[in-house]
Amino acid sequence: MLAFKKGLTLLEVVIFLGVFSIVGLIVFPLLINTLNFYQGTVGEVDVSREARNLILTFQKEAYKSKNINFITDYELLFEKFNGDKSILFRTSPVFLNFESSTLEGMISNIRIGSVSLKGENYSVKFINSSSCLISSGNSVTSLYALSDYAWSPQLGWISFRNSSGESIVYGVCITSSTQPELRGYAYNDIIGFIVFNCLDLGVCSSSNFKVELVEGKYLQGFAWNDILGWLFFDGPRGQVYLAELDSNYNLKKIFRIVDKRINVKNLSFQKLNGSYKTSFTISDETNKKEVSYETAISLPFK
Repeated sequence: MLAFKKGLTLLEVVIFLGVFSIVGLIVFPLLINTLNFYQGTVGEVDVSREARNLILTFQKEAYKSKNINFITDYELLFEKFNGDKSILFRTSPVFLNFESSTLEGMISNIRIGSVSLKGENYSVKFINSSSCLISSGNSVTSLYALSDYAWSPQLGWISFRNSSGESIVYGVCITSSTQPELRGYAYNDIIGFIVFNCLDLGVCSSSNFKVELVEGKYLQGFAWNDILGWLFFDGPRGQVYLAELDSNYNLKKIFRIVDKRINVKNLSFQKLNGSYKTSFTISDETNKKEVSYETAISLPFK
């Protein structure tokens, strides 16, 4: 009998991280093209149709799989019969909460799932700052300076600014340019530095990635880590993606499942006997049309 796993083990995480490399920087334009594969139809978005697209994708991936691992309640790893894998995951808006001066939401990554920016006893904070240090002797003109910690169940703490006792100087800032964007570095003991802008690596001519501030409060774009690869900031709406991987967990393709104007809320999965239940709420970009679905999908294996 094939068993479900509630999460990945530490050994599996180490193996996954070990097989990933900086080669992904070269294929960034391909990533952008495939992310934009689903552009949506011209005219008014059909919320019910997009809900059906989601359900059909869940079913299709389940039928092609010999096992399903629950990375989190809203992130599934499908193991295919040929050894390939796919990960279905929902992104969550990352935004500046000006009442609490904290970042909120989830950063998404196909290797480790989501990184939480605020919890019961931790948060990533921001303060007004006209000049912000991102590395030793390197400052940028800024709107905000970020500090403190995010949390990953797989990696532990991710620091957005060095403490006074650390020998290496690093930090993350939001610039005051015409199009505000993130600059600088966050750090984790296992994976090292996360970079938020191609300017800080000097690779913009070949891989023009960045995380930008849009609509005055949301973060949108991609950050980079040599071990994890791309980290997603998906703007003001929650989206659902399907990432196709080879047997060594190298990224082959990634697709947005629903129209980019759709906001996917509260996506969750739950294991049942011989099936799994999925529930979600989706709305159009104006939130005028909203539908909720809950359905059980039978599994093709035992």
